[in-house]
Parts: sequence; structure tokens; C-alpha cells
Amino acid sequence: MTHGAGEPERWRLRSALALTVACVLWAGSAIAAKVAIGHGAYPAADKIGPISLACLRFGIAGLLLLWYLRATGRLAAVDRQDRWRFTVLGVMGIGVTYGVFYGGMQYTTATETTFLVAAEPILIAVLARSLLGERLQPAQAIGLAVGLFGVYVIVFRGFVPSLQGTVLANAVVTIALLFEAYASVVGKGLTQRYPGLSVAAYGMVIGALFLLPAALLETCRRPMWKPGWPEVAAVAYLTLLCSCLCYGIWYSLLERHSVSTMSGFLFIQPVLGPIYGIVLLGESLSIATAFGAIATLAGVWMVAATRSGTCALAPNGCD
Repeated sequence: MTHGAGEPERWRLRSALALTVACVLWAGSAIAAKVAIGHGAYPAADKIGPISLACLRFGIAGLLLLWYLRATGRLAAVDRQDRWRFTVLGVMGIGVTYGVFYGGMQYTTATETTFLVAAEPILIAVLARSLLGERLQPAQAIGLAVGLFGVYVIVFRGFVPSLQGTVLANAVVTIALLFEAYASVVGKGLTQRYPGLSVAAYGMVIGALFLLPAALLETCRRPMWKPGWPEVAAVAYLTLLCSCLCYGIWYSLLERHSVSTMSGFLFIQPVLGPIYGIVLLGESLSIATAFGAIATLAGVWMVAATRSGTCALAPNGCD
């Protein structure tokens, strides 16, 4: 759908409600991951391993999406010259990203993770500027600086660098987001040549295959996973709702609406995510983390206000 200059983009109530539901569900992804791999000071030994969780989640979700697209005749064939881009997208954007991301999440809070995920548009903008030479307007450059400062405060849980508490885990989570941001920049043009849901499905399956050997090794080295209904529900939530349903909603609407207008709905996640963490997991929100979150969201808003396209491959960060 195209719109003339200055013409407001019209949203149907059903579309707006669907995207709102997707963002509300995405906001709970960090909570579900913490339930699946264990939360608290250290992960429980009888929980599923982080690499296994990533492999299971995206392997099942990717196969379900491929089956759906094939059954409806909407699965796009990949040109030979684009196979390396899909490989980078799957290996970096899914495999490396979520293997590292869930590994770091074991030792930090869902609240801090949610705020760091909200900063991914900042990281994508930095890499797009560095790797693609994209120009930024003055307001966007200021937004980058403000957002990066907010990420710094969240990672180090204050203004003075420290290696105490969850700092190292937050740094690992941020590194995972950098991997996903890099994959998004490299695969920027894929959604311009292929249906978005096909891109997501191929990426998920490739990422899961990349993780499979490490997931099998991890499973052999850990005690047998003894899932209760909360763990099973958490994996199902991540697989069926966050990966299949929410990505389906996002990419379906992406065909009719611009990324710049859809990105406004994403601010639902850093608002609800911490609330979920506090209510469901008993987490707390420090003053430094709250300050960093405000700076990060302000920076993201300044950067995303006039950006479009680059973020299309990573609509929700690590959710």
C-alpha cells in the first residue's frame, strides 16, 4: 500500500487490534524463556538448556510455517544468488543470536532483557551507518547517542562500569542483539524480493539446523529435562504464539503498511515486559535500569521516527 506525501496511513480496527495482540504476546517472550530455562540466581539443572530451547522453538515454528506456506501455495522459491543471504540470516539472526541470547538470559532478569531488546533499532542503525553508509539526520544522530547511553546504563546497572551482579549477562545479551542486528542489515533486501513470512520461515529452519549439533551435545551433558506444565506451556508459547502467530501477523500487515507506522506498536513491549517480570517472576526495577530504559526508548523513538526498511527483518528483536 502506498501513500502520498503527507497523507496519513489508514488502519483498519481489525489490523490495529491484531498488531496490538502480537506486541502484547511478544512482550511476554522473555518471561516464557525464563520459565523454560530457569530463573533466579542460577538456572535449574533440570530445565531445558538455552541452545536446546532455541533449536526446539525455531525448528518447530519454522517447519510449521513452511508447511502452512506450502499448503496455501505461498512458499517462495529462493534464487541461487540469495542463498548465502538466507544462510547468514538463519545462522546469525536465529542460530547465533538466540543461542547466545538465551545463554545470557539465564543469569539476568527478564525486565533488563526486555529493555535491552527494545534498543535493537539503535544497534541496527549503528550497523547500517557503518556497513551500508546510510546517512542519519541530526536528530537521528542525537537519538543514537542517547540510546547507546541508555544501553550502557542498563548493561552496567549504573553510570560507573562494574562487573558485579548481572552485568556480564547483560553484556552477553547485548552481543546477541548485535548478531541479530548484523543479520538484519546483511539481509536487508530479502523482504523486498520475497514474501516476509517465507523469509522468516527459511531463517528459522536454517537457524535451527545450525543449532542442532550443539543442542544434542547440550542435552547429553545435562540431566534429562523433566518438564512440568509451566515449562511445556512456556515452550509452546514461544513456538506457537511468539514465532508462528506473531510473525504471521507482522508480515501479513507489512504487505499493507509501512514499517515506520508499524514500529510505533513495538513500544508496547518495553512497557508491558517489565510489568510481566515484576508481577509473574517477582523481579525488581532499579533506579539506574529505569533511567537507562527511558534514555533507550527516547533514543529509539528519535531514530525510528523517520527510518524504515532496515528494521523489517527484525520487527521485534529477540522475542
